[in-house]
Amino acid sequence: MKILFINPSLRPESERRQLPVGLGYIMTAVSKAGFSFDLIDMDVNRLTMNDLKQLLQKTDFDICALGCIVTGFKFVRQIANIVKDVKPDSIIIAGNSVATSIPVLLLKNTLVDIAVLGEGDITIVEILKTLEVKQSLEEVQGIAYKSNDEILFTQKRKIISNIDSIEFPDWNLFELDKYEKYSYVNSNCFSKNKIIAYPLNSARGCPFNCTFCYHVFKGEKYRRYSINAIIEEINRLHDLYNCDFVSFWDELTFPTFKSIQDFLENIKKLKFQLSWAANVRGGLFNKKHVSMLRDLREYGCENLHFSLENASSEILSAMNKKMSVSQFVEQAIALHKSGITPLTSVIFGYPQETTESIKKTLKICEECNMYPSVGYLLLQPGTSIYDWAKSKGYIQNELEFLEKCGDRQDFTINLTKMSDEEFQGTVNEGLKELAKKMGLDLPSVLKTTKYKIPKKDFSIN
Repeated sequence: MKILFINPSLRPESERRQLPVGLGYIMTAVSKAGFSFDLIDMDVNRLTMNDLKQLLQKTDFDICALGCIVTGFKFVRQIANIVKDVKPDSIIIAGNSVATSIPVLLLKNTLVDIAVLGEGDITIVEILKTLEVKQSLEEVQGIAYKSNDEILFTQKRKIISNIDSIEFPDWNLFELDKYEKYSYVNSNCFSKNKIIAYPLNSARGCPFNCTFCYHVFKGEKYRRYSINAIIEEINRLHDLYNCDFVSFWDELTFPTFKSIQDFLENIKKLKFQLSWAANVRGGLFNKKHVSMLRDLREYGCENLHFSLENASSEILSAMNKKMSVSQFVEQAIALHKSGITPLTSVIFGYPQETTESIKKTLKICEECNMYPSVGYLLLQPGTSIYDWAKSKGYIQNELEFLEKCGDRQDFTINLTKMSDEEFQGTVNEGLKELAKKMGLDLPSVLKTTKYKIPKKDFSIN
Protein backbone atom coordinates (compact mmCIF):
# COMPACT_ATOMS: atom_id res chain seq x y z
CA MET A 1 0.00 0.00 0.00
CA LYS A 2 1.61 3.22 -1.20
CA ILE A 3 0.83 6.35 0.83
CA LEU A 4 1.29 9.93 -0.34
CA PHE A 5 0.91 13.12 1.69
CA ILE A 6 0.35 16.49 0.04
CA ASN A 7 0.99 19.82 1.75
CA PRO A 8 -1.15 22.40 -0.11
CA SER A 9 -0.09 26.00 -0.63
CA LEU A 10 -2.84 28.32 0.57
CA ARG A 11 -0.91 31.55 0.09
CA PRO A 12 1.25 31.08 -3.02
CA GLU A 13 2.29 34.75 -3.12
CA SER A 14 3.25 35.02 0.55
CA GLU A 15 6.83 35.68 1.57
CA ARG A 16 6.46 33.14 4.36
CA ARG A 17 6.82 29.39 4.18
CA GLN A 18 6.16 27.80 7.57
CA LEU A 19 6.47 24.19 8.64
CA PRO A 20 2.95 22.70 8.72
CA VAL A 21 2.43 21.79 12.37
CA GLY A 22 -0.77 19.78 11.94
CA LEU A 23 0.62 17.74 9.06
CA GLY A 24 3.83 17.27 11.02
CA TYR A 25 1.93 15.58 13.85
CA ILE A 26 -0.04 13.36 11.45
CA MET A 27 2.99 12.25 9.44
CA THR A 28 4.95 11.56 12.63
CA ALA A 29 2.13 9.35 13.95
CA VAL A 30 2.01 7.46 10.64
CA SER A 31 5.78 7.02 10.59
CA LYS A 32 5.82 5.81 14.20
CA ALA A 33 3.15 3.23 13.30
CA GLY A 34 5.55 1.70 10.77
CA PHE A 35 4.14 3.07 7.52
CA SER A 36 6.39 4.52 4.84
CA PHE A 37 5.16 7.32 2.62
CA ASP A 38 6.08 10.06 0.18
CA LEU A 39 5.44 13.78 0.52
CA ILE A 40 4.74 16.40 -2.12
CA ASP A 41 5.24 19.73 -0.40
CA MET A 42 3.51 22.23 -2.66
CA ASP A 43 4.06 25.10 -0.23
CA VAL A 44 7.80 25.22 0.34
CA ASN A 45 8.46 24.30 -3.31
CA ARG A 46 5.90 26.82 -4.61
CA LEU A 47 4.26 24.23 -6.84
CA THR A 48 1.31 25.06 -9.06
CA MET A 49 -1.57 22.69 -9.72
CA ASN A 50 0.07 21.82 -13.06
CA ASP A 51 3.31 21.04 -11.24
CA LEU A 52 1.36 18.79 -8.89
CA LYS A 53 -0.21 16.86 -11.75
CA GLN A 54 3.16 16.24 -13.37
CA LEU A 55 4.63 14.98 -10.09
CA LEU A 56 1.64 12.73 -9.41
CA GLN A 57 2.07 11.13 -12.83
CA LYS A 58 5.56 10.08 -11.72
CA THR A 59 4.51 8.92 -8.24
CA ASP A 60 3.17 5.51 -7.28
CA PHE A 61 0.43 5.81 -4.66
CA ASP A 62 -2.79 4.15 -3.51
CA ILE A 63 -3.77 6.56 -0.77
CA CYS A 64 -3.44 10.35 -0.80
CA ALA A 65 -3.81 12.34 2.43
CA LEU A 66 -3.85 16.09 2.97
CA GLY A 67 -4.98 18.61 5.54
CA CYS A 68 -6.26 22.13 5.12
CA ILE A 69 -8.16 24.88 6.92
CA VAL A 70 -11.73 25.38 5.75
CA THR A 71 -10.98 28.59 3.84
CA GLY A 72 -8.79 26.50 1.53
CA PHE A 73 -11.76 24.39 0.43
CA LYS A 74 -11.29 25.34 -3.23
CA PHE A 75 -7.68 24.12 -3.15
CA VAL A 76 -8.70 20.79 -1.64
CA ARG A 77 -11.29 20.35 -4.36
CA GLN A 78 -8.76 21.15 -7.09
CA ILE A 79 -6.16 18.80 -5.63
CA ALA A 80 -8.70 15.98 -5.26
CA ASN A 81 -9.73 16.41 -8.90
CA ILE A 82 -6.12 16.16 -10.03
CA VAL A 83 -5.40 13.13 -7.83
CA LYS A 84 -8.41 11.21 -9.16
CA ASP A 85 -7.63 12.24 -12.73
CA VAL A 86 -4.15 10.74 -12.39
CA LYS A 87 -5.23 7.71 -10.36
CA PRO A 88 -9.03 7.17 -10.29
CA ASP A 89 -8.87 4.19 -7.90
CA SER A 90 -6.88 5.99 -5.22
CA ILE A 91 -8.42 6.87 -1.85
CA ILE A 92 -8.26 10.49 -0.70
CA ILE A 93 -8.24 11.37 3.02
CA ALA A 94 -8.70 14.96 4.21
CA GLY A 95 -8.27 16.42 7.67
CA ASN A 96 -8.12 19.68 9.63
CA SER A 97 -11.03 22.16 9.67
CA VAL A 98 -11.98 21.63 6.02
CA ALA A 99 -13.03 18.14 7.11
CA THR A 100 -14.18 18.79 10.68
CA SER A 101 -16.42 21.80 10.05
CA ILE A 102 -18.05 20.81 6.72
CA PRO A 103 -17.76 17.01 6.34
CA VAL A 104 -21.00 16.55 4.37
CA LEU A 105 -20.37 19.48 2.06
CA LEU A 106 -16.79 18.31 1.54
CA LEU A 107 -17.68 14.70 0.72
CA LYS A 108 -20.66 15.61 -1.47
CA ASN A 109 -18.91 18.26 -3.51
CA THR A 110 -15.34 16.99 -3.86
CA LEU A 111 -13.67 13.70 -4.72
CA VAL A 112 -12.42 13.29 -1.15
CA ASP A 113 -13.36 9.83 0.17
CA ILE A 114 -12.72 10.10 3.92
CA ALA A 115 -12.97 13.10 6.28
CA VAL A 116 -11.06 12.96 9.56
CA LEU A 117 -13.09 14.76 12.24
CA GLY A 118 -11.22 16.54 15.01
CA GLU A 119 -7.99 15.16 16.46
CA GLY A 120 -6.33 12.95 13.86
CA ASP A 121 -3.20 11.46 15.47
CA ILE A 122 -4.81 8.11 16.30
CA THR A 123 -7.51 8.24 13.64
CA ILE A 124 -5.16 8.42 10.65
CA VAL A 125 -3.24 5.34 11.80
CA GLU A 126 -6.44 3.34 12.30
CA ILE A 127 -7.67 4.36 8.84
CA LEU A 128 -4.46 3.19 7.20
CA LYS A 129 -4.42 -0.11 9.12
CA THR A 130 -8.04 -0.72 8.11
CA LEU A 131 -7.43 0.06 4.46
CA GLU A 132 -4.31 -2.09 4.46
CA VAL A 133 -6.35 -5.21 5.29
CA LYS A 134 -9.32 -4.07 3.19
CA GLN A 135 -11.80 -4.02 6.07
CA SER A 136 -14.82 -1.76 6.56
CA LEU A 137 -14.20 1.71 7.97
CA GLU A 138 -17.25 1.54 10.22
CA GLU A 139 -15.18 0.64 13.30
CA VAL A 140 -12.79 3.59 12.90
CA GLN A 141 -13.95 6.30 15.26
CA GLY A 142 -13.94 9.98 14.32
CA ILE A 143 -14.52 9.91 10.57
CA ALA A 144 -17.12 10.49 7.87
CA TYR A 145 -16.77 8.57 4.61
CA LYS A 146 -18.45 7.72 1.35
CA SER A 147 -20.12 4.34 1.03
CA ASN A 148 -21.76 3.88 -2.36
CA ASP A 149 -24.10 6.88 -2.57
CA GLU A 150 -24.22 7.51 1.17
CA ILE A 151 -22.14 9.53 3.61
CA LEU A 152 -21.65 7.62 6.84
CA PHE A 153 -20.47 8.90 10.21
CA THR A 154 -18.72 6.69 12.74
CA GLN A 155 -18.73 7.10 16.52
CA LYS A 156 -17.11 10.33 17.73
CA ARG A 157 -13.54 9.87 18.92
CA LYS A 158 -12.68 11.10 22.39
CA ILE A 159 -9.87 13.62 22.60
CA ILE A 160 -6.47 12.56 23.90
CA SER A 161 -6.65 13.76 27.51
CA ASN A 162 -2.91 13.62 28.21
CA ILE A 163 -1.20 15.24 25.25
CA ASP A 164 2.23 14.47 26.74
CA SER A 165 1.60 11.05 25.19
CA ILE A 166 1.68 12.59 21.70
CA GLU A 167 5.11 12.83 20.14
CA PHE A 168 6.18 16.21 18.84
CA PRO A 169 6.66 16.33 15.06
CA ASP A 170 9.70 14.73 13.47
CA TRP A 171 10.73 17.70 11.35
CA ASN A 172 13.22 15.58 9.41
CA LEU A 173 10.21 14.38 7.40
CA PHE A 174 10.33 17.79 5.67
CA GLU A 175 12.91 19.59 3.52
CA LEU A 176 14.40 21.54 6.39
CA ASP A 177 17.11 23.27 4.37
CA LYS A 178 14.36 25.00 2.40
CA TYR A 179 12.19 25.90 5.39
CA GLU A 180 15.08 27.27 7.44
CA LYS A 181 15.71 29.90 4.78
CA TYR A 182 12.39 31.47 5.79
CA SER A 183 13.16 31.55 9.52
CA TYR A 184 13.66 35.30 9.80
CA VAL A 185 10.68 36.37 7.73
CA ASN A 186 8.46 33.83 9.53
CA SER A 187 9.27 35.25 12.95
CA ASN A 188 8.79 38.64 14.52
CA CYS A 189 12.33 38.69 15.79
CA PHE A 190 13.82 42.18 15.64
CA SER A 191 16.94 41.82 17.78
CA LYS A 192 18.79 39.45 15.45
CA ASN A 193 19.29 39.34 11.71
CA LYS A 194 19.90 35.61 11.46
CA ILE A 195 17.97 32.94 13.33
CA ILE A 196 16.85 29.35 12.93
CA ALA A 197 13.19 29.30 13.93
CA TYR A 198 10.90 26.35 14.58
CA PRO A 199 7.27 26.14 15.69
CA LEU A 200 6.36 24.52 18.99
CA ASN A 201 2.78 23.47 19.70
CA SER A 202 2.42 23.58 23.50
CA ALA A 203 -1.37 23.35 23.76
CA ARG A 204 -4.46 22.12 21.93
CA GLY A 205 -7.66 24.10 21.81
CA CYS A 206 -8.68 27.28 23.60
CA PRO A 207 -10.64 27.85 26.82
CA PHE A 208 -12.54 30.72 25.20
CA ASN A 209 -15.32 30.66 22.62
CA CYS A 210 -15.11 33.71 20.36
CA THR A 211 -17.97 33.78 17.87
CA PHE A 212 -15.70 34.28 14.83
CA CYS A 213 -13.07 31.62 15.60
CA TYR A 214 -13.02 28.02 14.45
CA HIS A 215 -10.44 25.30 15.06
CA VAL A 216 -10.66 21.51 15.11
CA PHE A 217 -10.63 21.44 18.93
CA LYS A 218 -13.53 23.89 19.29
CA GLY A 219 -15.87 22.75 22.04
CA GLU A 220 -13.28 20.37 23.49
CA LYS A 221 -11.29 20.74 26.69
CA TYR A 222 -8.25 23.00 26.46
CA ARG A 223 -5.13 20.87 27.01
CA ARG A 224 -1.53 21.88 27.57
CA TYR A 225 1.69 19.92 27.46
CA SER A 226 3.38 19.71 30.85
CA ILE A 227 6.16 22.19 31.47
CA ASN A 228 8.65 19.31 31.49
CA ALA A 229 7.50 18.19 28.02
CA ILE A 230 7.75 21.75 26.70
CA ILE A 231 11.28 22.23 28.02
CA GLU A 232 12.33 18.83 26.67
CA GLU A 233 11.01 19.81 23.24
CA ILE A 234 12.88 23.13 23.33
CA ASN A 235 16.08 21.21 24.08
CA ARG A 236 15.33 18.72 21.29
CA LEU A 237 14.75 21.50 18.76
CA HIS A 238 18.04 23.10 19.76
CA ASP A 239 20.07 19.88 19.83
CA LEU A 240 18.71 18.31 16.62
CA TYR A 241 17.99 21.35 14.45
CA ASN A 242 20.16 24.13 15.94
CA CYS A 243 16.97 26.05 16.69
CA ASP A 244 17.53 29.34 18.52
CA PHE A 245 14.06 30.87 18.05
CA VAL A 246 10.81 29.16 19.08
CA SER A 247 7.45 30.35 17.77
CA PHE A 248 4.80 28.92 20.05
CA TRP A 249 2.19 27.64 17.62
CA ASP A 250 -0.96 27.64 19.72
CA GLU A 251 -4.40 29.17 19.84
CA LEU A 252 -3.34 30.23 23.34
CA THR A 253 0.06 29.52 24.86
CA PHE A 254 -0.28 31.11 28.30
CA PRO A 255 -3.83 31.22 29.69
CA THR A 256 -2.90 32.14 33.28
CA PHE A 257 -0.30 34.10 35.17
CA LYS A 258 0.93 30.90 36.82
CA SER A 259 1.49 29.23 33.45
CA ILE A 260 3.94 31.93 32.43
CA GLN A 261 5.61 31.98 35.86
CA ASP A 262 6.24 28.23 35.56
CA PHE A 263 7.66 28.71 32.08
CA LEU A 264 9.98 31.51 33.20
CA GLU A 265 11.26 29.46 36.13
CA ASN A 266 12.17 26.59 33.81
CA ILE A 267 13.51 28.52 30.84
CA LYS A 268 16.09 30.14 33.11
CA LYS A 269 17.70 26.70 33.42
CA LEU A 270 18.43 26.31 29.70
CA LYS A 271 22.09 25.93 28.86
CA PHE A 272 21.81 27.99 25.66
CA GLN A 273 20.40 31.32 24.60
CA LEU A 274 16.88 31.10 23.20
CA SER A 275 14.57 33.71 21.71
CA TRP A 276 10.84 33.07 21.56
CA ALA A 277 7.38 34.46 20.88
CA ALA A 278 3.96 33.34 22.09
CA ASN A 279 0.23 34.06 22.32
CA VAL A 280 -1.12 35.19 25.68
CA ARG A 281 -4.50 35.96 27.11
CA GLY A 282 -5.46 39.62 26.89
CA GLY A 283 -5.50 41.22 30.31
CA LEU A 284 -2.97 38.79 31.76
CA PHE A 285 -0.49 41.55 32.65
CA ASN A 286 -0.72 45.02 34.11
CA LYS A 287 1.65 47.66 35.48
CA LYS A 288 2.39 45.51 38.54
CA HIS A 289 4.08 42.90 36.37
CA VAL A 290 6.75 45.01 34.62
CA SER A 291 9.58 43.55 36.69
CA MET A 292 8.58 39.97 35.87
CA LEU A 293 8.10 40.90 32.22
CA ARG A 294 11.63 42.29 32.13
CA ASP A 295 12.79 38.87 33.31
CA LEU A 296 10.90 37.33 30.39
CA ARG A 297 12.66 39.71 28.03
CA GLU A 298 16.04 38.86 29.56
CA TYR A 299 15.33 35.18 28.96
CA GLY A 300 14.45 35.51 25.31
CA CYS A 301 10.90 36.83 24.96
CA GLU A 302 10.86 38.91 21.77
CA ASN A 303 7.14 39.55 21.54
CA LEU A 304 3.76 38.49 22.87
CA HIS A 305 0.62 38.48 20.77
CA PHE A 306 -2.84 39.18 22.17
CA SER A 307 -5.76 40.37 20.11
CA LEU A 308 -7.72 43.56 20.54
CA GLU A 309 -10.02 42.56 17.63
CA ASN A 310 -12.13 45.72 18.04
CA ALA A 311 -12.44 48.73 20.35
CA SER A 312 -16.24 48.81 20.31
CA SER A 313 -17.69 47.34 23.50
CA GLU A 314 -20.78 46.31 21.54
CA ILE A 315 -18.71 44.40 18.99
CA LEU A 316 -16.51 42.83 21.69
CA SER A 317 -19.68 41.57 23.35
CA ALA A 318 -20.93 40.16 20.03
CA MET A 319 -17.56 38.44 19.61
CA ASN A 320 -17.84 36.96 23.13
CA LYS A 321 -14.41 38.45 23.70
CA LYS A 322 -13.43 38.14 27.35
CA MET A 323 -11.26 41.25 27.52
CA SER A 324 -11.93 44.96 27.90
CA VAL A 325 -10.21 47.70 25.93
CA SER A 326 -8.73 49.10 29.15
CA GLN A 327 -7.16 45.72 29.93
CA PHE A 328 -5.70 45.61 26.43
CA VAL A 329 -4.17 49.07 26.79
CA GLU A 330 -2.68 48.36 30.21
CA GLN A 331 -1.11 45.11 29.02
CA ALA A 332 0.34 46.77 25.91
CA ILE A 333 1.94 49.53 27.95
CA ALA A 334 3.35 47.05 30.48
CA LEU A 335 4.98 45.08 27.66
CA HIS A 336 6.43 48.22 26.09
CA LYS A 337 7.92 49.23 29.43
CA SER A 338 9.55 45.81 29.79
CA GLY A 339 11.14 45.86 26.33
CA ILE A 340 8.85 43.17 24.91
CA THR A 341 7.11 44.03 21.64
CA PRO A 342 3.32 43.66 21.95
CA LEU A 343 1.56 42.42 18.80
CA THR A 344 -2.13 42.41 18.06
CA SER A 345 -4.76 41.75 15.42
CA VAL A 346 -8.04 43.45 14.64
CA ILE A 347 -11.16 42.37 12.81
CA PHE A 348 -13.40 44.72 10.91
CA GLY A 349 -16.84 43.78 9.64
CA TYR A 350 -19.19 42.63 12.39
CA PRO A 351 -22.78 43.76 11.73
CA GLN A 352 -22.40 46.49 14.37
CA GLU A 353 -19.33 47.99 12.65
CA THR A 354 -19.44 51.69 11.77
CA THR A 355 -16.96 54.27 10.53
CA GLU A 356 -16.72 55.45 14.14
CA SER A 357 -15.89 51.99 15.52
CA ILE A 358 -13.20 51.51 12.86
CA LYS A 359 -11.60 54.84 13.75
CA LYS A 360 -11.88 54.08 17.47
CA THR A 361 -10.13 50.73 17.03
CA LEU A 362 -7.25 52.28 15.09
CA LYS A 363 -7.00 55.10 17.64
CA ILE A 364 -6.44 52.54 20.40
CA CYS A 365 -3.71 50.91 18.31
CA GLU A 366 -2.07 54.31 17.87
CA GLU A 367 -2.21 55.03 21.61
CA CYS A 368 -0.57 51.66 22.28
CA ASN A 369 2.04 52.14 19.52
CA MET A 370 0.92 48.94 17.80
CA TYR A 371 0.34 48.55 14.07
CA PRO A 372 -2.13 45.65 13.96
CA SER A 373 -2.42 42.61 11.78
CA VAL A 374 -5.61 43.61 10.03
CA GLY A 375 -8.36 41.40 8.71
CA TYR A 376 -11.89 41.66 7.45
CA LEU A 377 -14.35 39.36 9.18
CA LEU A 378 -13.72 35.90 7.76
CA LEU A 379 -16.84 33.79 8.11
CA GLN A 380 -16.04 30.17 8.93
CA PRO A 381 -18.50 27.28 9.15
CA GLY A 382 -18.94 26.09 12.71
CA THR A 383 -18.97 29.59 14.20
CA SER A 384 -21.88 31.57 15.60
CA ILE A 385 -21.35 34.51 13.26
CA TYR A 386 -21.38 32.17 10.24
CA ASP A 387 -24.71 30.70 11.37
CA TRP A 388 -26.07 34.22 11.89
CA ALA A 389 -25.01 35.28 8.40
CA LYS A 390 -26.73 32.20 6.93
CA SER A 391 -29.93 32.86 8.85
CA LYS A 392 -30.01 36.45 7.59
CA GLY A 393 -29.50 35.43 3.96
CA TYR A 394 -25.96 36.74 3.54
CA ILE A 395 -24.84 33.21 2.62
CA GLN A 396 -27.36 31.57 0.32
CA ASN A 397 -25.08 29.05 -1.35
CA GLU A 398 -22.40 27.66 0.95
CA LEU A 399 -20.48 26.02 -1.85
CA GLU A 400 -20.20 29.26 -3.81
CA PHE A 401 -19.25 31.15 -0.67
CA LEU A 402 -16.47 28.72 0.26
CA GLU A 403 -15.12 28.76 -3.28
CA LYS A 404 -14.49 32.51 -3.04
CA CYS A 405 -13.07 32.50 0.50
CA GLY A 406 -9.49 33.63 0.89
CA ASP A 407 -7.31 35.21 3.55
CA ARG A 408 -8.65 37.41 6.32
CA GLN A 409 -7.23 40.39 4.44
CA ASP A 410 -9.48 39.62 1.45
CA PHE A 411 -12.82 41.41 1.42
CA THR A 412 -15.45 38.76 0.64
CA ILE A 413 -18.67 39.77 2.42
CA ASN A 414 -20.19 42.87 3.98
CA LEU A 415 -22.45 42.40 7.02
CA THR A 416 -22.41 46.08 8.01
CA LYS A 417 -24.83 48.86 7.09
CA MET A 418 -22.02 50.66 5.22
CA SER A 419 -21.57 50.35 1.49
CA ASP A 420 -18.59 48.29 0.33
CA GLU A 421 -16.86 51.49 -0.78
CA GLU A 422 -17.41 53.30 2.52
CA PHE A 423 -16.38 50.27 4.55
CA GLN A 424 -13.17 49.47 2.68
CA GLY A 425 -12.33 53.14 2.20
CA THR A 426 -12.58 53.87 5.93
CA VAL A 427 -10.35 50.90 6.77
CA ASN A 428 -7.71 51.70 4.16
CA GLU A 429 -7.55 55.43 4.84
CA GLY A 430 -7.42 54.82 8.57
CA LEU A 431 -4.56 52.36 8.18
CA LYS A 432 -2.64 54.72 5.92
CA GLU A 433 -2.98 57.48 8.48
CA LEU A 434 -1.94 55.14 11.30
CA ALA A 435 1.15 54.00 9.40
CA LYS A 436 2.08 57.62 8.70
CA LYS A 437 1.73 58.63 12.35
CA MET A 438 3.87 55.70 13.42
CA GLY A 439 6.58 56.41 10.88
CA LEU A 440 6.03 53.21 8.91
CA ASP A 441 6.48 52.94 5.16
CA LEU A 442 4.43 49.86 4.27
CA PRO A 443 4.03 48.31 0.81
CA SER A 444 0.46 47.36 1.74
CA VAL A 445 -1.51 48.52 4.76
CA LEU A 446 -3.42 45.24 4.82
CA LYS A 447 -0.90 42.59 3.81
CA THR A 448 2.06 43.90 5.73
CA THR A 449 5.51 42.40 5.73
CA LYS A 450 8.10 42.32 8.50
CA TYR A 451 8.68 45.71 10.08
CA LYS A 452 9.78 47.18 13.37
CA ILE A 453 7.72 49.89 15.02
CA PRO A 454 9.75 52.87 16.28
CA LYS A 455 10.06 52.88 20.06
CA LYS A 456 7.94 55.21 22.15
CA ASP A 457 8.24 56.08 25.82
CA PHE A 458 5.39 54.98 28.07
CA SER A 459 4.78 55.87 31.67
CA ILE A 460 2.83 53.72 34.11
CA ASN A 461 1.43 55.55 37.08
